[in-house]
Amino acid sequence: MSGHSRRIPFVVALTTAVLVVGAGPAAAHEHPTPIERAAPGVVFVEARAEVEVSLVEHLQSDPEGIHIRIIQSTSRPVLASASGFVVDPTGAIVTTGAITEADLEEAAVYAVNQAFKSRYGDAAPLDSGSSARQRIGAPEDRLQQRLEACYPPHTTNDAGGCVVRVTPTYVVYPFVTSQEEFGQLEAELLPASTPDVAVLRVRGANGMPTVALGESTEGSRALGALGFTGIPGNQQSLQAINTHLDVPGGSVLQTADLTEEETADAARLAEGLTAGMHGGPLVAENGQVVGFLKPEADSGPPPATAGRVVDAVAIREVLDAEGITPRRGPADSNFEAAMHAFKNGGFAASIPALQQTLALFPGHTMASENLAVAEQNVADGNPGEAPAPLGNATADSGGSGFPWAVVLIVVAVALVLAVAAALVLRRRRSAAGPDSAADGLPPRPGPGGPPEGRPAAPVPAAAGRRERQPVPSGAPSAASGAVSVLEGSGSGRGVAGSPRRAEPAAATSAPSRSGPGQRAAAAVADSSHRASRATAAPSSPRRDTTYASVAEGRNAFCTSCGARLRPDDRFCGRCGGATG
Repeated sequence: MSGHSRRIPFVVALTTAVLVVGAGPAAAHEHPTPIERAAPGVVFVEARAEVEVSLVEHLQSDPEGIHIRIIQSTSRPVLASASGFVVDPTGAIVTTGAITEADLEEAAVYAVNQAFKSRYGDAAPLDSGSSARQRIGAPEDRLQQRLEACYPPHTTNDAGGCVVRVTPTYVVYPFVTSQEEFGQLEAELLPASTPDVAVLRVRGANGMPTVALGESTEGSRALGALGFTGIPGNQQSLQAINTHLDVPGGSVLQTADLTEEETADAARLAEGLTAGMHGGPLVAENGQVVGFLKPEADSGPPPATAGRVVDAVAIREVLDAEGITPRRGPADSNFEAAMHAFKNGGFAASIPALQQTLALFPGHTMASENLAVAEQNVADGNPGEAPAPLGNATADSGGSGFPWAVVLIVVAVALVLAVAAALVLRRRRSAAGPDSAADGLPPRPGPGGPPEGRPAAPVPAAAGRRERQPVPSGAPSAASGAVSVLEGSGSGRGVAGSPRRAEPAAATSAPSRSGPGQRAAAAVADSSHRASRATAAPSSPRRDTTYASVAEGRNAFCTSCGARLRPDDRFCGRCGGATG
């Protein structure tokens, strides 16, 4: 086995070993789960109404001589609540369209009850938290008459009445540690919203954590339903319940052939949807959000299904109508980078990215709690090791990171194969010689020279070179097997400007069988070539080139006239003299 062939298995084995060793940490690396990546972008939404009540009192007798008095009050009752998710760092929120169906009349009744309770106290024994019409006295009671006038349609009578103005509002509660300090964000309903999909815009938001919104449910089946049943607080306030689509890429949840655990999850999900989880994201296997659940009005309890899927296609249609492009932001990329280190015990390494996440979005619940754990571990002498960074934790419009590890392995394997092929080709060239087909030259038709009727190829010579003196017959020849390669000009082009390809000189130890006709053709070709080279200037200076004899004991020049000889010439191309 040659030296080249011995190196081939060594190179392959070495590279394979490097790949195997390099793949070890990747296999042990624990990535953030799809739930962990999406959770910071989940929010809780309240549909409210701002109700301004002007309570009008008609007084029969007043010591001050006032017959009409107006008392102003404002209420902000909660009419509906749901979960939702952020699809743009500047505060674009997607939630269920059900929150837009709140009854504003109920809000007005609630505000009137609260105004009466605040104004008259025990004289108006009303449940101020109720949005139902109530009675505080007999029909002839003037306070009761005033209350009746304040209920819709808001009229006045001899006892008085109310002027009521109702404005729908929306409040977004992000996943933060303190709603008073970082939350309770006012939002407006965007006009492209539909009965299924509502899109809100938080006023003045910037840097909010987001979810990765997918294109559709295609290819998805196992899902995680995320949401809140109340205003978010710590990590325990987030609900995450497993569920499945009946078929991959479908729009209906699986309800048949459930295991005992899946049945329990379905019951929890049905309960959670009615308590505020509806509108929360459905997270698929690769971390992309494929839609949300909307409870069916006639489904329970117990419901035949936990809800209907409003998929990403319907969501994107509304977003497109509003000119909103879903995207992730720097808070997401920093948090995901921190989680790669944190989940693998690199506590010290995770701290800078967690701190940066909180700088971008103060109050980030998961970053705050994980930072506290990381700092405690470092203080206890357990900083951990920083794992090798994997993937690309950038703001992606889509769900999962690009599989860079796989790409690197494929490229490395391709390089190994290329090196092995190059070594094999080089070994074959060395063994076969320059006449081999592996050198890119066609095989000779026979041992003697070119085909019948064609002149031998002229030997290129450097322009302006002085004629070499004949070498004495006793001078030593070049080492057997040596081949001189033509040196090209700096530009790599010939006199006419066409691309030049260096061709190796023919070399053989077999005697030539050329006859007189062959010798005459060679002489004509050699003269023609030298004449053309004498009249044309090269594009750049060229080094002197020679042909060395490769046959043992042969001369490179004719001993009669001094003309250069090729290794297989038996007769001189200039004078016709024998060369051997």
